[in-house]
Amino acid sequence: MKKLILLLLISCLFFELDAQKKEFTGKVYDGINFYPIEGASIYNVTRKNFVFSNKEGSFTIACQLRDTLVISKSIYRQVIVVLDEKLINKTNEDFLLYYKAILLKEVNVISLNPTYEGFKRDLAKIEIPEIYKHIPGTEITEQDKANAEYGKEPNVFRNTAIAHPITYLYEAFSKKAKMKRLYNEMVQYEDRLDELPLKYNKEVVKDITGLPDEEILTFMMYCHFSYYDLVRWTPTQIINAIKDKYINYEYEKMKN
Repeated sequence: MKKLILLLLISCLFFELDAQKKEFTGKVYDGINFYPIEGASIYNVTRKNFVFSNKEGSFTIACQLRDTLVISKSIYRQVIVVLDEKLINKTNEDFLLYYKAILLKEVNVISLNPTYEGFKRDLAKIEIPEIYKHIPGTEITEQDKANAEYGKEPNVFRNTAIAHPITYLYEAFSKKAKMKRLYNEMVQYEDRLDELPLKYNKEVVKDITGLPDEEILTFMMYCHFSYYDLVRWTPTQIINAIKDKYINYEYEKMKN
């Protein structure tokens, strides 16, 4: 009789534990433009299992109440979620990821020869503007003239910032130089990046536009603001930018 009672208790315990297991479903989005993030890792720290989000940003993972999930992707800051009773019973929860750093602002890109020697040849074909002849320190000296008589080219840019323009331009466009500029940008706006989720989010956009919840996502994808601009803009500038986008958004809806 005791064995039977013990078996019943064990069976009830396993039944209760099994009943607590759930398939938790969610979606992962970029926190600024609300595009779905494909390939985000969703790791259940408690159960040691993980899945990846698909191209729609969706995922489903086995879990139980009070499990801890870590949602991450390489260029984004990770999000840590504890599945409480309210969250675990939701049918589909949205998770927003934000960049770890700010990328450089948009720049005009020109095509460069991949080799240094080729770069020098291409640059040598460019005609130097007349204005450079009037830069202090670029005048041809008597020594330069003497050198020229013996077939040596005078250095018209000697003692100036453009004494070695080919080397300077090549280094300016090199990967090392770009990474240095990126680092400086990151340091400059690092503190402001933490404020970004408070300055621009679904609640802010809804208060300004009055759009229903089901349309907020579509509108924010339409806005497609860049991280660089949102970090630099003041709250007032962000509000004005949202209003301008909203006017265009409603106008395009009317046309369609």
